[in-house]
Amino acid sequence: MTKENKQIFTRRITQANRTQLVVIVYEMLLVYLEDAVNAYNNDDKEEFKQNLRMARECIGQMRTSLNFKYDLSKNLFAIYNFADRELAKNIYGTKTDNIDVLKVIFNKLRDAFYKISEQDTSESLMDNIQDVYAGLTYGRSDLNESLVNYDAKRGYLA
Repeated sequence: MTKENKQIFTRRITQANRTQLVVIVYEMLLVYLEDAVNAYNNDDKEEFKQNLRMARECIGQMRTSLNFKYDLSKNLFAIYNFADRELAKNIYGTKTDNIDVLKVIFNKLRDAFYKISEQDTSESLMDNIQDVYAGLTYGRSDLNESLVNYDAKRGYLA
């Protein structure tokens, strides 16, 4: 994942509510899977394994955040376990078996949670974050962003 992608995901996470956060984790997972395939095609085995480990971290995060009061959580848990096992096999066998299948599954899940997130009007999970204003000024080739309310303790108010 590029540094720019990390910054974009970080900014989105700071402003996300619960369902938007799920969508973001799915998107991060898909980026790691795509980066793993690219590294495999470039014969960079360490980068390949690192991206698959990070994808497994995303899956682990999703698995631990399930609420088993709902029946859907049991189905998602089974999907996450399957995906985690397949990625572990790929790491230790240095192969790309079923990564395309996993990308299809997680794309569909991301799309479903995106539809749900459009209806979620709850507030963001983080308080005391920097405000980002885009479009106030423009650079030669891109849009400049301004950060407001900089404070060393941002995001940590209890």
